[in-house]
This record gives sequence, C-alpha cells and structure tokens, in this order.
Amino acid sequence: SARRSGNVPQGLLDMPSSAQTSSAQFSRSRAKKVTSRRGRDADQSAIDDDDDLDDEAAARDRLGEAKSGVSSAAAIAALIGRSEGDNAGVGLLHGFLNRCCDDLFESYVAGSNYMRAEQAHLKEAFRQMLVPFTRARAERHSSSRGNALLGIFNSVTGGANAAALASGANNVGTASVASGQPAEFEGTVTATTARVLLQVHAEAIARGVELENDGLVTECVASLTSILLSTLGDEYLFPALEDVLESLQDLRQEPDLRTFGIIRVANIVVRLVQMHFQRAIVPFVGASSYVYRDMVAEKNQLMSRVEMSLNLISNKLVGACTQWIMGILAKQRKGDFRPADDDYTAFEMGTQPCRQCADYLHRIERACRQSMGVENQERVLTDVGITLHRMLMEHLRKFVVSVAGGLVLVKDVSKYREAISSFAIPALNEKFSILQDISNIFVVQPAALKSLLDEGPLARLDRATVQGFVQMREDGRTSSLVRQFL
Repeated sequence: SARRSGNVPQGLLDMPSSAQTSSAQFSRSRAKKVTSRRGRDADQSAIDDDDDLDDEAAARDRLGEAKSGVSSAAAIAALIGRSEGDNAGVGLLHGFLNRCCDDLFESYVAGSNYMRAEQAHLKEAFRQMLVPFTRARAERHSSSRGNALLGIFNSVTGGANAAALASGANNVGTASVASGQPAEFEGTVTATTARVLLQVHAEAIARGVELENDGLVTECVASLTSILLSTLGDEYLFPALEDVLESLQDLRQEPDLRTFGIIRVANIVVRLVQMHFQRAIVPFVGASSYVYRDMVAEKNQLMSRVEMSLNLISNKLVGACTQWIMGILAKQRKGDFRPADDDYTAFEMGTQPCRQCADYLHRIERACRQSMGVENQERVLTDVGITLHRMLMEHLRKFVVSVAGGLVLVKDVSKYREAISSFAIPALNEKFSILQDISNIFVVQPAALKSLLDEGPLARLDRATVQGFVQMREDGRTSSLVRQFL
C-alpha cells in the first residue's frame, strides 16, 4: 500500500503538509479582515463574520482530522515496519498488526466518509484562498464601469509571497489571512496563487493516497483533480479573462498596456498545471486507462479554453491599440505639411501626432518585451506594424505637401520607421523602408521625379498608388514635369 511504501506526491513548493498557523495568528488575521470591511451595517457585518468564523472553524476541524489521520497512520505503519524481522513469529504478528491498523481507521474511511470530508475541505480551502480575488472583483464591478480595469493581472512569481500564502493554506487554505501578498487584495491573478492552489491539491492527494483504500486511490485522485481544474478555470482564470475583455470594449480610452501581461501570466499558470499533472496526478491515474484518458481530456479542455480566450484578448488588444493610434493621427492638421519657412521645430522634431504615435509604439514594444514570449511578441508586433503601415498609406494621401512640408513629412516617416525598427521584424522594416522612399516624392525636384518613380523601389508599386502621392505635391497642378505622372 502507499502508506507502507511512502509513495506520496511532492507538491510544486515542496512544503510539509504538517505546517500549522497558531491560534493567535488566526485571531489577529480575523481582526484585520473585520476592520477592513467598511461601509457595511454593523449588525450585518457581525453576522457575516460569525458565519465566516463558523465556516473556517469547520474547515479547520476537517483538515485537522485528516492530518491527524495521516500522522497516526504514518506512525503506526513505522511501528509495524520496525517489528518486521525481529523474531521467527514475525510473519503472523506482522499480518495481525496490519489488520488491526486497518480496523482502527475503518470508521473514518469506510464507504465514502473520507472522500466526502476531503472534497469538502478542498473546496473550502480553495474558496478561502480566492476570497480576496472575488471580493476585489465584486468591488471593481460595483464601481464606475467606464474606468479601465487596471492591474487585473500581475505577473508576481516571487517565492516569498508563495511561502506566506502556503502557510495559511496548510492551516485551512485561508490565503486571505496570509501576510506578504498585497497584490491579491487588488484582485490580481498571480502565478503565486496558482502555485499555492496546486500545492494544496498535492497535499490533498497525499492524504488520499495514505488513507483511502488501495482500490479507490485512482478515483480519489481523479475526483480531487476535477475540483482543482474546475476552481482554476471557472472561479479564477476565466472570470478575470472576462474582466480584461470587458475593459477593452471602450475604445474611447487609451488601452492599458499592462494588459499584455495577461498572456504571460496565463501561460505560466498553464505550464504549472501541466507540470503538476505530470508530477502529482499521472503516477496515480496512469494505471487506469479510462481514468487517465478522462483526466487528460479535462486538463486539455481547460488549456484549450485558456488559449482561445488569450487569442481573443490579444486580437482585441491589438485592435484597441491601433484604434488609439488612428485617433492620434486624426489630430493631424491640414497645415502640418505646409509649414512656415521659420518653423524650425517641425523641421527638427516632426509633427506632434507623429511624435505621439512614435512614443506610443515604443511603449507597446516595451510592454510586449516585458510581458510576452518571443512568439507572441512577434505576432502582436507584426499585427500592429502591418496595421500602422496600412493606415499611414491612407493617411499621408490626405494632405497637400509643400516643398518645406516635404522635409517635415520625411522627418515624420523616419520617426515611424525608427519606432518600427525597434520591433526587430524584417518584414516590417522592408515595408517602412518603402514608405520612406514614398516620402522622398515630396522633396525631390520635378526633374528627378522620373528616375525616383521608374528606377527605384517605387517602380514595383502599383501605379495608381504612386499617383495618389504625386498629386498631393503642392506643385502637382502647376509643374508640367509633375503632371506627366498623373
């Protein structure tokens, strides 16, 4: 049996399941929770707190019974093991002691008594750990819905917070009373909390393997795993993903680029689940082909839903960013490319909409580098760059450009090109290199226009596209050399 062999799963955080939080710490943490609830009616608050205390006390009792059972079983198994080999009658004695041990725990594990207690504890432990997240989410929804949802995802992965959370989780799973994790009180989704959820699940599996009948261990692990996957998806990840999508609906506001972090955090959580599945679950369900198949299907379904949600968020975010850039370009004035001869600021720095766009592009690039993997970076930045190129090709054909304005336009395009070059995507560099050649249409002398259009890279462009730019030269209606290209 597992309790004889010591074959119990190790959690991702490798923390002892016997860790306890003192009653004094629990009392102080409860006092903090009570004082933090403001604006409620005093009597109702007292009733709610009493209910919470009763629930948490019941959860602690269930967990205490389970841990006491595990400790007792381990101690008795050790004594029985030491008696083995002491004398010639050891075989009979050893079998007798094993039967006594089984009889001792029979009332606790008979039928489905143990499984009901373990499932109830696991659900309550998960619920308590997610209390700060659900409470902050409810408060955010009750506030002004027009505000961007800032800080929904936080890629906190430090070990110090994880240790603090797990200490509380080992008591009753009350991560809400653990110290050192302010991010959770802001309603963020973190890899740290995901690690602790997986740790609590690993400890539940360890108890199940130790206390459950050998023939029911596989079903026990499968049942506990279903609770884990359901909690991670329906109560933690997907509600937060829905909040992020909602925050991207209002295109009148500048998108919060920290939302790019959602992809990184969600991918970390998915990798943690996969690691946990291989290390803590497969060893106990792999022998049963149908249970293993069902568990893999359930896990893959969670991962597939996460991937679909992230793709939708990524597309929405790219669309929101490009929509914001379009709004900036819409502020371009008709006289920006027909400046006065002494407007040195425009000659040296370009137009204000261009500077704002370039700054925003740099911010997008930094957010992607900080929050996403290489493949996701390239995909998102490519989508932004291609959309920007298409917008600029339309945008620059709306303005009449003077000779001096041609210098301003060249400066603008060089700034766009510089911002796009930071994306480090060759295909985009080529597109904006051609856009730079197009800007030269407005600065060359009429006599040099033919060689520029017929012999250079612009010769590969559609003739109608080139004519659209040529006709926006200020001398397009007066110079015969220019008119021949129209």
